[in-house]
This record gives sequence, C-alpha cells and structure tokens, in this order.
Amino acid sequence: MEDTDVEAASPAPRSEQNENEAMAPRYLIPSRSMGAVEVPAVVNNVDRAIKAFGRVRSLAHTMDPVRNSIPFYLNPESPFCKPILSHSARTHNVVLKLTVPKRTGRKRKRGSGEPWQGDVEVSSDQSEGPEQVFSRSRLDDPKILRRKLEDNVGKYQVEAVGTVKRTHRFRGAADFHWDMGKSPFARSYAENVLPGNIENLKQFKFTPGRDMGPNADILPPPIFTHMGLPFNYFYSQNPYVRHTEDGDTINLTAVKQVGYFISADDPTPQAPQIPPDMTDPRMVEALAQLEQAFEDRPVWTRRALLNHLGGKLRSWNELKKYLNYVAYQFKGGPWRDGVVPYGLDPRTHPKYRIYQTVMFKMPKQTRAEKGQTWHSLRRTQMGPSKEYADELSDSHIFDGETYHTDGKVWQVCDITDPILKELIDNAAVRPSLDSASGWYHGGLWAKIKAIMKTKLVAIQFNRHLTRRDFAATLNVGDMTPVRDGGSTWRLPLPNLHLTRDELTQLRGYEPSRNKKNQSWSVRFRDPAKDTTEVESTLGEPSRPTQDDDDTGQYDDEGSDGEEWRSGSDDDQDLLEPGVGEDEMYGSGAQSPVGSP
Repeated sequence: MEDTDVEAASPAPRSEQNENEAMAPRYLIPSRSMGAVEVPAVVNNVDRAIKAFGRVRSLAHTMDPVRNSIPFYLNPESPFCKPILSHSARTHNVVLKLTVPKRTGRKRKRGSGEPWQGDVEVSSDQSEGPEQVFSRSRLDDPKILRRKLEDNVGKYQVEAVGTVKRTHRFRGAADFHWDMGKSPFARSYAENVLPGNIENLKQFKFTPGRDMGPNADILPPPIFTHMGLPFNYFYSQNPYVRHTEDGDTINLTAVKQVGYFISADDPTPQAPQIPPDMTDPRMVEALAQLEQAFEDRPVWTRRALLNHLGGKLRSWNELKKYLNYVAYQFKGGPWRDGVVPYGLDPRTHPKYRIYQTVMFKMPKQTRAEKGQTWHSLRRTQMGPSKEYADELSDSHIFDGETYHTDGKVWQVCDITDPILKELIDNAAVRPSLDSASGWYHGGLWAKIKAIMKTKLVAIQFNRHLTRRDFAATLNVGDMTPVRDGGSTWRLPLPNLHLTRDELTQLRGYEPSRNKKNQSWSVRFRDPAKDTTEVESTLGEPSRPTQDDDDTGQYDDEGSDGEEWRSGSDDDQDLLEPGVGEDEMYGSGAQSPVGSP
C-alpha cells in the first residue's frame, strides 16, 4: 500500500561489477514508505475486502504510524457485526516488483529444442467456473505466475519498490455473531437510525407493550466473550496412557480396583479382580475373620459387619482394605450398600429378603454461621469417628427408641421396632423380584420406609409416637398399588408438629412461608412413569381421629388444620429414603390393593 505523499522512485536494477560474477545482484531500495495489512481471509472479491475495513473513503489511515489498530468486519454487510482489531507491528520488509515475459500459449515438448507450435495468447482470466479475482490487474493467478517463472528462468526482472515499516496483523479471536436479519426491531434500526438521515430518524418508533410469545424479539448483548486472544489449552495425550494389544488403552497410574460395585441387574461376580497377597500374615488373618462372618450371615452392611467383628478390624479403613477380596457390594436396588460374598446372589431366592436394606437421608450438614471459619465447619461435617467403639456395637440395630448417626443404612433383619417387626414378620412373599422393593410388595415396602423415617425424625426431636399414631398408615394395603395413570401416591402419616426452627434444622434451610408448602410427608414414585405427579391413596384407609393426616405439619400461626400436598418440591427431601433407586417405593407388577 503506497503512501501518496512520498514521490515514488523507480530506478533500474544494476549488477555489481566485480571480478566474481557469481555474486548475487544488488538492487537500490527507494525511500518510498509503504504499509501492509495481513487480511485474515481468502480474498475472492477485492471490493468486498476493501469494504470490510469499514465505511471509509480510502485506506490512508492504515499508513498512520500513530494508529495502533484498524477494524476489520468479517461480515461487512451487517451493521451489527463486531469487528476484529489488528495490532500494528514494526517490520522491515521490502516490496519487490517482478516482471516476466507474457505467455503466448505456444507449446513444445518440455526439454526439447523443437520449434514452438501455435501462437495463442493466454490470459489469467477464467472463462468457466466461479471467477477467482486476486488483484485488480488480475495477473497474479498463482498457477500462471509459477508457470511463467518456470518457463523464463533468468529472463524476469526484479525491482525494489519500497519498504514496509509497519504491518497490521490480526491475531485476536473474533466475537460470536448473532444474525439480526430476522429481527424487526434490528431491521428498523438499521434502516432509519444508522444512516443518520433526519427524516428517517423521525420515523423510527419503539413498539409499545411487552413482547410475548414463542418468537420474542430479544436483542443480543453488545459482547459475548471478553477473550480477545485465543486461549491455549495445551492439549496433549496423557503420558501414562498406553495402548494394549487388543486396541484398548490403559492408564498406568490408575488405582487398581479389587472389588465390584454392581447395579441391581448386573451379573453376580465370582471372584475379586485381583487375587489377595497370601504372603501377608495380616491379610490371611483378616480374610479368615471375614469369611467366618459371612458363614454366620450371608449379607451384611459395612457398619453391621464392623460391629460384628468386635474390634478385630480396628477401623473402617482397614475393613475396606480387606473386604473387597471376599465380597462385592450393590450400588442400587433392594440390597443397596449390602456386602455379599462372591458367588452368592440374594436375588435368586426370597429367603434373602430379610437382608434387604433401607437407606434414609439424615439431617442436612450444618451451614456456616457469620464469623465461622471453614476449618471449624469442615470438622463438624466430617462426622463421628469411623473407628470401632464398644458403646456403638449395636448401632446398626433400630429398636424404635434410639438410633446412631454413624450410618444411614439398616437391614430388615436388624429392625426390632415392634410396629415394623410385626409388619415384616407377617409380610407376604412377592411372587417375583422387584428392582425397588425386592421380595416385598410395594405397599408394604413403602409403609416400612415411611414409618421408620417418621420414627427417626421423632427420635431426633424428642417426639413420642405410639401405635395409635400410625393407625391410618397401617390401614393402607400391603400389596403393590394399581397404577391408574399416575406416578405418585399419598401415604398418611402422623403429625409431629415440628416448629419452624426444627424444620430448618431438618431441611438445612428455612422453610417457605407459603402455607401450602410447609408440610412434610412421603411419596413413592413409579420410575417408568413421567414426572407428572397425581395424588391418591393406597386402598381406602380410615381418616385418623386427630388432625394428623400429614406429618410434620406447621404454619406461621401454629395451626395444624390445613391439608397439605404430598410430594411438593419444597418438602420432597424430608421423607424420601435415600436417593436414586431407593426413592422409588411403589414399583413392580400391578396388582389390587390388599388389606394389611
């Protein structure tokens, strides 16, 4: 790009007269200052490329040595396209002018001295296909230029035109572009406001009202990203990953898994993934103790197993170290978090239903208070010690009067509460295994979980419940309820009359002041259904004599006469035992609602 203020000089090249004619020729460089712009695109249309520099009459501003950047619009037709900015870099480049003979089109065999045939002039213009324009003179088609230089070795002339002291380069990342072509407001703004015409500006008006509906005309933000330079993520392959012979990959630093954590429908593992080290005396002793424990009882929870060993294994960490060599664990289903010896499948026979597990969400973690450090909060959230203690030897047993916070999983055989034990002992065997309730019917399994969680909350807040309080709950049928299009059923539970502070402690956050969402109750869902929740009851239970058909009912005035919804978003965490598959109470085959 030439500076019009400096007179151009065009000296002819001259070869240095030396004794050594093999030296390279020298050329005089005129004192003509030029500018260069590295266009970040393939230029097929010169006029459009010039238009991309903005609405300017000339490109003289690119020669301004004080100017640090110039804009470049990748979509020059759109007034809403944000430009990318260049940076002016100091360079010392020379612009050369090459003059080669014009091709005539004559042909002869390459490398032969035969005379030329034909006399047809060849132009760089392409008559067929899309027009490829590379310059205004259209003489720099790369293929034709290269052929000209190959055919005229030593016959072309070189002339130094000038020097380029500054070059504008585009190295920044372009912002995201939102096409405003379909926006009525943007079109009106571009037609009436941007041109700067006073008459058109008077016609521009805002549309009153609010833009509603599926195709609301929402304008994009002025900028999408603040990243002006492309971020270098330093992507590289993991140096510790190796390819195996079968085409797979293996991480050499990954922890080697010993045991199995299987889903409710996975096949039963027969042996650990890595054999134990039988040369270690402690390993041999611990495995013998664990094998003896599984002979006494086929399925354990980790807490019950640690209590059963009675200090033979000092802590949970030592138990985890050796347990995976003799048993696998379920990560879902009726035996969730249950520890089962290899080769044994409790899903094969109803006699293993007494070892099914129930899991409950315990009270939320303590929130930080003003002025409390994260160190003290972390200590309170870490919970009790995981080491064995004699006073906690029966912490895995639930008797309905006390419970321990060193675990949240209980087995059916470890429930000694009179109400729950009567339900369990008189429970009918389900004809087929269910992925959620196991060998128990869905209605009975829902009652067991609901009653037990209610008692856990009552023990926590010093509430005393009797069998009469659960009369409405016990009247609900034991069989799996018939699903009549809904996926949620309502189960009546006694009212604990929790205060607002107790609800806050239970939930971990302050309850809503909306009276319709201040209850806590139980719901059981069908995972095969959609998320639509329909309230109904299991069977036709009689109404309780007291205002207690919803548990934990509370409002601002202290009244408890309202009937609240079961399974609202505000109280779903309170009585849902566990997470994942354990939240799905009522599932399995559809059968009529039976009597207790």
